[in-house]
Amino acid sequence: AELAGWIDRLAMLDADIDDPERVHQLGLLEALKGALAAAQARVTVDLEASQAAALAASGVPARRRSEGLAAQIGLARRVSPVHGARHLGLARLLTTALLHTLRALSEGRISEWRATVVARAGVTLDTDGRRELDERLAGHLDTMSDRQAEAAARALAYELDPRAYVDRAAHAASERRVTMRPAPDTMAYLTALLPAREAVAVFKALHDAAASARAAADERSSDQVKADTLVERITGQA
Repeated sequence: AELAGWIDRLAMLDADIDDPERVHQLGLLEALKGALAAAQARVTVDLEASQAAALAASGVPARRRSEGLAAQIGLARRVSPVHGARHLGLARLLTTALLHTLRALSEGRISEWRATVVARAGVTLDTDGRRELDERLAGHLDTMSDRQAEAAARALAYELDPRAYVDRAAHAASERRVTMRPAPDTMAYLTALLPAREAVAVFKALHDAAASARAAADERSSDQVKADTLVERITGQA
C-alpha cells in the first residue's frame, strides 16, 4: 500500500516551481530510480531464497529450484523471461559480491545501468575477484560517466585475472552471428554481432562507399547509400 501511494504522490508533484527547482527535482527523481533498482535487487534475491526454501521442503532437487523464477521476475517487471533472468543475475551479484556498488545504487548515486556495467565487467572473475573489483571502484562510480565506469571496471578485471579476460574475449568471438527482427512500416532490423576489428572494417567500407557517392553528387543520404551498398554487396542486386 505504501509503494502504491508513492505512485499516486509522484503524479501530483508541485508544478508551481521555478526552473532551478525543476532541475533539482529531476536529479532527485533520477536518484530515486537508482534506489528503486537497488530495492528491486534485494526483493529479487529474497524471492529466490523464499521459493528455494519452500521447494527444498517439498523435496524438489536443488538444480530445479530456480525453474520459472526468471519468468516470474520478467512478468512482474514487464519484460521477457530472458530479461528477467538478467535481472536475477544482476541481483545475485549485487547482493553477494558488489556490495559497494549496491550501496551506491541504494543511495541513488548511480543508475541501474552503471551497476550493470560493473557486473558485466566482473563476469570473468571469481567471487573474491569481484569483491576486490567492487572495493577498488567504491567511491568513484558516481564521479564517472557510464563509459568511464565501463572502461575502469574492464581494466581492473583484466588486471585481476588477465587469462580469464582473454579467454572471455576468445569465447565472445565464437558467438558472432547475424539476426533479424521486424521494424514498423514493412521494415526490418538486420544486426550483425562481429569481432570489433571485422565490424570496423565493414562499417568503414560502407562509410567510404557513402562518401564516394556523396562526392559524386548522389542525391541519396549517407545512411541510404550505406544501406543500399550493404544489400548490393551481399546479394548482388541493385
